[in-house]
Amino acid sequence: MFSLFSLNAGRTRHLLLWALPLGFLSALVLAFSEFSLNHRSQFSLPDFFQNFWAYGGCALLAMLFAEGCGLKFFLMERAESWFRKLGWLAVYGVLAGVAMGLLYHRLFAAYRFSPRVPFRLRSMETLSDAFILSLSAALTEEIVFRLLLFSSFLYTLGWLFRPILAMNAGLNRWIPLIFSIVFSALLFGYVHGVFGFLFAFGAGIWLCLIFLRGGLESAVLAHFLADFVFFSLTYLGH
Repeated sequence: MFSLFSLNAGRTRHLLLWALPLGFLSALVLAFSEFSLNHRSQFSLPDFFQNFWAYGGCALLAMLFAEGCGLKFFLMERAESWFRKLGWLAVYGVLAGVAMGLLYHRLFAAYRFSPRVPFRLRSMETLSDAFILSLSAALTEEIVFRLLLFSSFLYTLGWLFRPILAMNAGLNRWIPLIFSIVFSALLFGYVHGVFGFLFAFGAGIWLCLIFLRGGLESAVLAHFLADFVFFSLTYLGH
């Protein structure tokens, strides 16, 4: 573990080359999402730049925390063959995401039109609506909850528990990781409201594990497919 300010200029530049495109992509997807939800809305350049800097800044700070605790946050940067990386992406991204979507459809379908469900879900009409909403949620929420919050919790708790780990690592080394997963999942559940808390809390734990094993790419893909399958079957399949 090192100080967040110990990176050299070359490594910081490398992180910026990841963070700024993530911020741009998030802002672009959110702009399309807003237009999809409200067809009368017009493109807002101030909103676009606000989202760009917000999510780009989140991504950069998140990657600094991830570097600080030794997380390999991008699958494509790991020292494995491309064949193996595609295999992880298929297992942790595609299969896990589809399975989550089918499970949530089975558990939630009977309550799909409850007034506690956000109106934007109940008002979906086309696959395009489901696609863009799933993509915007997957990209922005994975940047915030897995890349930023999980990594920052892991870095902070690792620093707090450092005296204990120095004396006796053993099973204690799992404490920061377990608490980081639970804390980030609790926040993920909280922002989904009382009605969706348990679903989102479980998904938050599962997506953390996917992020750890398959990187941010797998977590985004699994989140996207889970939402898209769920939305398509639950709100467009009836």
